Amino acid sequence: MARNESIWGSINTCFEIGLEICRLMEENGETKAEAKGTEVEKIADGVLLISNDKEILIAVKQGSADKDLSELAAEYGQDKNGYTVFSGAATAIPLYELSRTNSSVRDYIVSDESLRATLCGNYPEYVKTHNMTAPPDEQIEDADAPPYLFLQKQLDNEADSTRSEVADYQQAQSQESENDFERLPYEELEL
Repeated sequence: MARNESIWGSINTCFEIGLEICRLMEENGETKAEAKGTEVEKIADGVLLISNDKEILIAVKQGSADKDLSELAAEYGQDKNGYTVFSGAATAIPLYELSRTNSSVRDYIVSDESLRATLCGNYPEYVKTHNMTAPPDEQIEDADAPPYLFLQKQLDNEADSTRSEVADYQQAQSQESENDFERLPYEELEL
């Protein structure tokens, strides 16, 4: 049973759109496509990155790519239409495990430090269990890095969010300055 059932509200729609895009991609021999505000990238055989402006999902095809996932990792996803789907911070789990054996997945990770920080900060039980069975050179150690910024898509979303916040702040400051000017008594206005 998936541990994160409460977060799956609108993700079903994003995933279903993503699957349809994936079907069309396969028909056209593409590795990346976008439709209805949802983008799908084939990271590796059986591994999809599905995203829209609110969500990022990693979908791992059951029976092929999931052979490289531990049973523990699969507990953090949800089974849907032949895939194990991971959302939000939980995308770090399959990306970590698959990147150990698949260079295509490893190439999608722009910050291994952020990936480890996300795992250690959000999934300490996973990290503890993984480290109990992993050799010393494959153990997950925490990193001094911002979490949730291990994919380019996350960095892009963060940059867009920051630009939006700056624009909102500048607009509020401009409005406040205009309001302050309007409140000055007539004799203090320089003409």
